[in-house]
Amino acid sequence: MKHIPKLILLAVLLFANCKNPVGNSSVPSSPQQGGGSGGGSTPAQITITVAGDEHVTLKAEKTFTADKGNTWHQLKAQAEDRIDQYAAGRGPDKWKLTDASGQNLTDAYLFNTNTTVFIVTKPTSTPPTPKITITVKGDQNVELISSAPNFPTLEVDKGKTWGEIESFAKTKIKKYKPHYELKNWHLTNASGTVLNASYITPFNADATVFIETKPVDITLTITGTHITANPPQLKFPRGTKWNTVTKTAVEACITYDPGFKLKQWMRDNGGVKRPLVNNFPFSKDTTIYAETKREKITITVKGDSQVHIKPDNTISDITSGTPWQDIKVLAKAKITGYDTGFVFSAWKKGASGNELLNGDTFEDDTVVYVAAKPVPASDGVKINSETIVGKDPGCEFPAITGTSWTGVFPAGRTVTLSEYTMGKYEVTAELWNTIYVWAKDRGYEFDYNGNTPNSDKPISGVSWRDCVVWCNAYTEAKFGNTAQCVYTDSRTTGIVKSIGDDDDDYIVCDLTKKGYRLPTEAEWEFAARYQGSNDVTDSINAEKYGTVYLTNVNSASGAILPIGFEGMTLPADKSYETLRAETARVAVFDKYYNGSAFVDQPDSVNGVSDVGKRAANKLGIYDMSGNVAEWCWDRYSATLSSGSVNDPTGSTSSADTKRVLRGGFWSKTAEKAVYECMTGKRENDTASAAYQSIGFRLVWQE
Repeated sequence: MKHIPKLILLAVLLFANCKNPVGNSSVPSSPQQGGGSGGGSTPAQITITVAGDEHVTLKAEKTFTADKGNTWHQLKAQAEDRIDQYAAGRGPDKWKLTDASGQNLTDAYLFNTNTTVFIVTKPTSTPPTPKITITVKGDQNVELISSAPNFPTLEVDKGKTWGEIESFAKTKIKKYKPHYELKNWHLTNASGTVLNASYITPFNADATVFIETKPVDITLTITGTHITANPPQLKFPRGTKWNTVTKTAVEACITYDPGFKLKQWMRDNGGVKRPLVNNFPFSKDTTIYAETKREKITITVKGDSQVHIKPDNTISDITSGTPWQDIKVLAKAKITGYDTGFVFSAWKKGASGNELLNGDTFEDDTVVYVAAKPVPASDGVKINSETIVGKDPGCEFPAITGTSWTGVFPAGRTVTLSEYTMGKYEVTAELWNTIYVWAKDRGYEFDYNGNTPNSDKPISGVSWRDCVVWCNAYTEAKFGNTAQCVYTDSRTTGIVKSIGDDDDDYIVCDLTKKGYRLPTEAEWEFAARYQGSNDVTDSINAEKYGTVYLTNVNSASGAILPIGFEGMTLPADKSYETLRAETARVAVFDKYYNGSAFVDQPDSVNGVSDVGKRAANKLGIYDMSGNVAEWCWDRYSATLSSGSVNDPTGSTSSADTKRVLRGGFWSKTAEKAVYECMTGKRENDTASAAYQSIGFRLVWQE
């Protein structure tokens, strides 16, 4: 028994020197920190810090203290107490040292130093499959169920392939525009990867799919006369229009039989052929027809019995489609003349066809027919021979310096006029055109190159030279020769058929001829002012010149009151409105003087009038005041010859180069144009002047 105390002492010593009193030497532990091995000392304290992955939320106090040498089994509950909560669907998986990549903690692990323990979580249930959004877009020819910026979308499981998505994407299409359909699906936009059965890449992120469209094709079948089509059919997108591009493609397939070419394209319309018009849209398969024509045609010239046509009256080798304006020159060359007293009337397509217009084209052999008509007669008034004893007018007239208001019958001058016939009307556009066309075909030349339509309005825009040449042409057309032509060239004695800038001085007028001519100034004024010889009825608004009364020089031709003008003394019981109304009864003009200003008439005049629409003068002649001013033959001189003169024809001085204008004209802008309508007012201009305010009337011998 004496050895028992020794054994107890040995055991205590062994325990005190043991490095792992809890377990065996194979269990890891923290290094020793401080403290001795004295038998009854307090264990040292260490700090444990708790951390975790993104799915765990810790409490504010993440640390706690423990005795050095404790095992994880002893400390685990305190660590778990520092966890506030786990994310939905997550729970604890493993505890590790330091962080998620650290050593797994076991219950026997010893803690001897400050340490961080890390909780790793794991899902507690199977997570839902992730979703992605597919946006559907398309080009301008497809309409979706919603539009920008809210394009339609669909939600699909991540990882789906196009083959699984396409049917859902199609549900976002509302409709295609007419004549269009799907061509391809693309990824992102029209230039993106084509989506088809070969595209098997999974969709793992939001994406856009894009609809590319294409026109629907239709077939055109090409047939026709005198053609071969190769190929006989062409395909075009539905809705394609018949235009230059389409036509060019079709015609490139066509070979024409020799001597033929295309006339027009037709289309089948339920068994009926209709002309194909530009921009016609093809909405279905269609048969089209090429109607052909000969490349060369023959024109045959025929005419009325009064027209003289060459025996060889055909024009061959004319290109089909040539316009009349190009053929007309050749057709005219087949005419050698007309019976006396007849002139050209019209070209027609056949004797009973429509009148030919310049733009008319010829596709087939055709007869062109020239119609003739009698030379138009001019209505005239025969004026007997008269002697006018000049006098100074006793009436007022406008006080405008430098103008002539008193006419050509002043005191100290006695004028004897031979019998003559004056045209009732100013020469109309229709009469002018008839003779002008006839004359141009026979070598007459004009400065005038206008294209005034036929009408009963006076011709205007003609120069003095034009009128002289035209009068000779009218004479030749009427008489069938030039023997009665009034105007000749003193250098050659030949009749005047054209007048150049240096020719005016050499043109002479033979008043004994019966041809048409311009009036002399004295003839014009006498016809405009003539009233008669009755002291009672013909003396109203007139003065006596020898044995004949002439209308006052301040009045319009045929008026019984003067024209209103500034500074005048109004006739008793008359107003400016009364004077305007009387002037408007016989003359075409616009502005008048109302006592304070020049104003438009109540019924505004906006242009020349048809001839003869106002009242005639005492001789039955119309429009000798207003409408258009009228050329006279005479050279103009402000100084008139005195003494007795027979049939005066104006100045003989080569220094006086201008020609006389009389009668005044309508005007919208010239304030005092109405003054020009006074029968005593003399005007003049150069022989080449050709204004729209100037025309003429005719004189001739019966």
